[in-house]
Amino acid sequence: MTNMRHFRAMAPPLGFVLLLVTPGIAIRYGMLPFDFRFEALLIVSSLCIGACFFCGYSFSELGLSKPSARHWLGGAALTLLLAIFIVIEAEYFALGRHTSDLIGFAPFYVLVSSPCQEVVCRSIPKLITDRLQLSGRNYVLFSSVIFSLMHSAYGDSFLLLNTFVAGLAWASAYLITRNVWPLIASHAAVGTLAFSLGVA
Repeated sequence: MTNMRHFRAMAPPLGFVLLLVTPGIAIRYGMLPFDFRFEALLIVSSLCIGACFFCGYSFSELGLSKPSARHWLGGAALTLLLAIFIVIEAEYFALGRHTSDLIGFAPFYVLVSSPCQEVVCRSIPKLITDRLQLSGRNYVLFSSVIFSLMHSAYGDSFLLLNTFVAGLAWASAYLITRNVWPLIASHAAVGTLAFSLGVA
């Protein structure tokens, strides 16, 4: 592959990564206000998902087809495993973090943030890595790193580690099922638990 063809192949994933991680980095270093983090998530998610539909990708290709009972059972098992991990972490590594308004934040987190993050961090990276003919292992790492870096606005290395580990689990599940709905439910449940226990 020539250098120009290699650049053309790598330009979309690099642009995607920059689009997703720039708001978090800008917030982390004071170029954007911290309170803008949710609006930034909505903007970049809308741009990414909109670009996928503009390019002709279907709901099914974005992992949004109807899930089977097997998908839900797998998602429930994964949620239970991650929940156990979160409870153990809260017990032995009490960090004392608390969301100022969990009740007010929870509806946004469950209905908007979790779905956006799962489509953007699970479905779209799979489309990109498939197009580049990368392995499943590379997809899982790519997805997990993006998911972790999206949380850089918080300036919390423990949170980056937690989101990377959770990203590995959810990306591995998506690699098997190609269905994002159980992962959205898992993300919403695990994240809400983590917030309530002061782990996130």
